[in-house]
Amino acid sequence: MIIDNTAGLQYLLSDDIYLLKQDMDNLNIVAVEPVNETEQSVVMPARTDPVAIEQPIFAAPPVVVAEAPALYFNYAGGNAKQFLILCHYPAIDSMEDRHLEALKSALSRKDLALDDVAIVNISKHASATVAELGEYFKPTRLLLLGAPCLLAGWEKLTLNQLTNLGNIKALYTYSFTEMMGDRDKTKAFWEQMKVL
Repeated sequence: MIIDNTAGLQYLLSDDIYLLKQDMDNLNIVAVEPVNETEQSVVMPARTDPVAIEQPIFAAPPVVVAEAPALYFNYAGGNAKQFLILCHYPAIDSMEDRHLEALKSALSRKDLALDDVAIVNISKHASATVAELGEYFKPTRLLLLGAPCLLAGWEKLTLNQLTNLGNIKALYTYSFTEMMGDRDKTKAFWEQMKVL
């Protein structure tokens, strides 16, 4: 059988074709790249040679997927007990030393150490969102030290009142700058910190 239009072969030969080893040696095999659905292709005109091959006219440009930068927060502590503490110190990278010592003292009275918490200076992560902090630290407890730590989504927190935010116990309180030397503010902080 001689076929002039090789495009019609697909209708005549719908089954798989198996070749013997001696037939494989006599074939001229041409590699054809798979065609994406988005690529335009044209069938070459019918010829008298045995096979017409579809060739893409235009290759689709490679799709470049921009990946978001990996989420990263600079923080002190080890976050072993998923206790997130946010502070706000624009002039330094972490907390002031005397404030850190006061925080360590409060944590030790709750049988916690620096390795149990993550302390983030939120002023160094101005674009951080509540969702990003939650995804990165997966906190079960949250301590916000001062009004600048109230990110969008936490505005409803009441000063010195323990609040449940889903499965997170949260306490918004004074900053250590406000508490140092003010016995009433320190007492109000500690009363809520005891149950956090």
